[in-house]
Amino acid sequence: MSKPASPLVSRAPDWFEMVSTGASGLVGIARIPGTVWSGSGVELAITDLDKPKVGEAIPGTVFPARCPERHIQGDKSFCVGLRKIEIWSDEAADQWWEQLRQYVVCQSIAHQTGVWPPEHSLDHGDAGLHHERCLILASELGLDEAYAAARLDEPSWITDPDLRLTDRSGRPINGRGPCPLGCRTRSRPSRLVVRRKCAKRGLILELVVEEARRRTALEQYWKNERIIGTRCCGTMLSCKLRVLTGGAESSDIGSGVTTKESVHVEI
Repeated sequence: MSKPASPLVSRAPDWFEMVSTGASGLVGIARIPGTVWSGSGVELAITDLDKPKVGEAIPGTVFPARCPERHIQGDKSFCVGLRKIEIWSDEAADQWWEQLRQYVVCQSIAHQTGVWPPEHSLDHGDAGLHHERCLILASELGLDEAYAAARLDEPSWITDPDLRLTDRSGRPINGRGPCPLGCRTRSRPSRLVVRRKCAKRGLILELVVEEARRRTALEQYWKNERIIGTRCCGTMLSCKLRVLTGGAESSDIGSGVTTKESVHVEI
């Protein structure tokens, strides 16, 4: 009895034109509406249909062959999500195809603007796990905008070492200091709650620790990329590799680059 077709094949969306299929994977052309490749398409190769890996059929044809800022990995495959989706059902296949669609939409925005949509991005390497946790903690604390600003290196108590919320081991210290959120006592609203009595202290400390770990992990990621000789492809307005390795300058970006505000694509 022949093995049934993978849900990834049977649930392929209308925007994906199948070119070839086989036991080891499939090749097809993605023509996603709203992207700059809606007509010409991008030829993609998908391997390991149970835990799919996807990339350009011929790397470097449309996208850069390698670009951390555009989430194209060292093996030239696409980083379409923090965790691989196992294709064990039609629902999982639909989720994977939607993830790929959003990824190509983001590639289209990056192609036109030199900027990857920040709301559709986690940090590279191990830093991504810490980044994801920081976003969850910030949301629970109602600090989404404050954390986004701190991550972009704007002045913030989240990254202020002078507050000394924790010691070098991440343990809480200075419990008598005021809560950095500005929490106040119910009986005396003019009085700030001390840290050790704040109901949100655990989340606050975890956010500070996770952000410090994120920064350390991201710095190590870029150091590793420098060591292995990864070069800037020149397609993005901002790239750490351009600074670290003296890669391509921003002038290498095509003349089609516009400001972020001038491009609207529905994700």
